[in-house]
Amino acid sequence: MRKIKVAIPLKTNSERVPNKNLRKFYKDDSLFDIKAKQLIKVFEPSDIYVSSENPIVNDLCKEYGFNFHLRDLALTKPTAKEPQIVKSVIKPIPKDFDVMWVQVTQPLFDNFKAIKDIWNNLDESYDSLTVVKRINHHLLDEHGNPINFMFGYWAKISQELHPIYEATWAASIMKREFLEEAFYQIGRKPYLFDEKSPILDINTLEEFETAQVLYEKYKG
Repeated sequence: MRKIKVAIPLKTNSERVPNKNLRKFYKDDSLFDIKAKQLIKVFEPSDIYVSSENPIVNDLCKEYGFNFHLRDLALTKPTAKEPQIVKSVIKPIPKDFDVMWVQVTQPLFDNFKAIKDIWNNLDESYDSLTVVKRINHHLLDEHGNPINFMFGYWAKISQELHPIYEATWAASIMKREFLEEAFYQIGRKPYLFDEKSPILDINTLEEFETAQVLYEKYKG
């Protein structure tokens, strides 16, 4: 059985939705509270590492028993490169553990036990696991050209389309040895965990409010 620690990047200076991760989302819980309560059903609190540029997050981590890592403010800016961010976030995690990278902006995803169990029994040829959503739609590029189907007589119905998957970033697991090489959350040969339940990433206020409605319906 492979050993796993959890990494949560938690910035508090979101520009499009101010204080997005810590503002009230459902009743008195923030997006961070919801994800914390989901994770501690599967992991020990001491296995969870939270990285934030804001020292106030340390107080929240103490409430849950999580580890806190103070991240450089520059690594929460749009100019920061992803490998720099990943390298900083995983730095305090012991090197003999694989890392599950979890975003709090996907409150509807709660299948952590399932992906942990799959990872522990996964063929060694896979270097990572990532949560995806299958896209069953006819897709066009920016010029109106079909991507996954053909126009006219040859057009297939949606059920017959060649599968295309969206990376949701709800959760990813990476072998530590490969993570140290790439400093990215998805490897060259990822296992795709196709999540069937609704997932909505939150980047705008409209998405935040839509996610609140969906969460109350499916999880509340």
